[in-house]
Amino acid sequence: MPREAILRIEGGDARARLRSLIASAEVGRAGYDAIQHGARRRPSEAPTRMTIGQIFDWVARTPGQPHAIGRYQFIPPTLRNLVRRSGLSRDTRFSPAVQDHLADLLLADAGIARFESGRLGRRDFMNNLARIWAGLPSSSGRSHYHGVAGNRATISWVSFERGMDAIYR
Repeated sequence: MPREAILRIEGGDARARLRSLIASAEVGRAGYDAIQHGARRRPSEAPTRMTIGQIFDWVARTPGQPHAIGRYQFIPPTLRNLVRRSGLSRDTRFSPAVQDHLADLLLADAGIARFESGRLGRRDFMNNLARIWAGLPSSSGRSHYHGVAGNRATISWVSFERGMDAIYR
């Protein structure tokens, strides 16, 4: 059962606070340098000191282990897709700003513009977010990816709703 958490929601505008809520569920205090706890062979440097190419090289050198990385726990196929879509090069540093930019692309995929304009309900938007980030619960209370590669919701639906209330009053 997910914990009844007090989420850390930091940042300026609503989108920054939403990214903070997501990161709170995904990595807690580990932040931008988070590496999935199941990774037995970790990168030699903190993720924010690595380039995107170095991250892809680490993934290639360490098959058979989890590779979710960064504040938003990007998995390799998602990271490759986002890098391609955004036109970033392998030489781009995996900085906090880059990670936030890539997360914003996923927020767009979840329908944030439609949500903020009132054309997508909050519950549907939250379920869309839960389809992207395994640490977030769906309205069923469980992660959309419950049990897949050890995934589970790390917060309850009630905590998720409270976090959304704090951001979108």
